[in-house]
Amino acid sequence: MERTVGIRGRLGRLAAGLRRLHRDERGGMLDYAMVFTFIVVPILFLFDKLFDVLSDYFGMIAFFVTWPLL
Repeated sequence: MERTVGIRGRLGRLAAGLRRLHRDERGGMLDYAMVFTFIVVPILFLFDKLFDVLSDYFGMIAFFVTWPLL
């Protein structure tokens, strides 16, 4: 059996692994980890940024409401 060495062999092994992962329908921890990594973590950062924007907006409105009293 001849062993393929080089970039073509490495890409072939990587492609075989990806095909094997794609055929696996049992689910498992990898699916949950990928969902958490690619969906939940960016949403958490987005919520943090939106909370900062909302608190700045609230501060601006509170300043404008008290403007005549200054």
